[in-house]
Amino acid sequence: MPSAATRNGEMTLGRIGGAPVVVSSTSLFLGLIIAASWYPLVTSALGDAGIVVVLGTVAATVIGVAISILLHELAHGLVGAALGRPPIRYELLLWGGRTSFGPPRRAWSPWRDAVCSLAGPATNALLWIAGRTVLDFGALTTPAIYVALWAITWLNLALAIFNALPGLPLDGGQALASLVAQATGNRAAGLKAAAWGGLAVVAGIAWLYLLQPLLIDHHRPSPTSLILAAMVCWTIGSTSWRILGLGGAQRAAARLDLRSLARPIATLPAAAPLVQVGAALDDGAALALITDGPTILGTIDAAGLAELGVRGEGATAEQACTVLPVAAITTSLTGQEAADALKTARTVSRWLIVVDSGRMIGAVPTGAR
Repeated sequence: MPSAATRNGEMTLGRIGGAPVVVSSTSLFLGLIIAASWYPLVTSALGDAGIVVVLGTVAATVIGVAISILLHELAHGLVGAALGRPPIRYELLLWGGRTSFGPPRRAWSPWRDAVCSLAGPATNALLWIAGRTVLDFGALTTPAIYVALWAITWLNLALAIFNALPGLPLDGGQALASLVAQATGNRAAGLKAAAWGGLAVVAGIAWLYLLQPLLIDHHRPSPTSLILAAMVCWTIGSTSWRILGLGGAQRAAARLDLRSLARPIATLPAAAPLVQVGAALDDGAALALITDGPTILGTIDAAGLAELGVRGEGATAEQACTVLPVAAITTSLTGQEAADALKTARTVSRWLIVVDSGRMIGAVPTGAR
């Protein structure tokens, strides 16, 4: 399937099991920068092999790492689906990725989240073992292939170790949060434990890539190392800071309850005329949910109805409704998770549908136009 650009600057590479695989333009750009930093190393390793061979080796390494990251995310999705919670989106990032899941199809326990989280690093560890086996076997006689496989193999080990670190939003942090929640029955305690772990990871990275080179080894760290360390520390540190509620915005988010903000929803059949939809909105519903039996076809709000104007005369609700994205539905009702759901929904919809105990209780305006 050809790639397609989205309005968020992402590229949809295709779908696996119905879930889109997307990559951000920022990750592509940063990947090119890292590939450029590998060029001198590959040139040194291959000697006088020629620029075409060197560039081919760099390209093969980049492709191999990208495939490794994709397999990492697919492992999350396959394990989640096997345990009863299918994936709805795969996102490829520079240092890993993110797999989003839909609502569980059966009773769900935190330990299942831990298993899903650790499946990714375990996959990279298996790829490292496979790569080491091939390299140690000695069957590779072409230097370019050997160098590319060697780089992919050790980068898989780095991905496995890095993603297994016990700090959010890394897989190890997700697993730690889930296991603490399983043991204590307190999800908030699990998140806080993983957030403190994240701050410890940031301190460790700062020591290894900045303080130790300056204070112990007495040399300046490389610009590439500093850039990567800063990116990673910002991602982990900001997530941990937010979860621990160390900022004013986080304290405000902790008091959020979407149920108090939800506005009424009217459910109408697909064949309903737009006059009926308008009447439901006039009667106090903020959003009309258009259904075909148990299937949700989309939504219509007052702004959408006004945009149709006279063009909508004679149309049915099915013909005029807007598709409801999965990201515009949440079961997170309070706190930071609810704030995150509202922020995510703002990028795709004017409304966030709130589900409480399996029932849609209302819609919250996201502020999107």
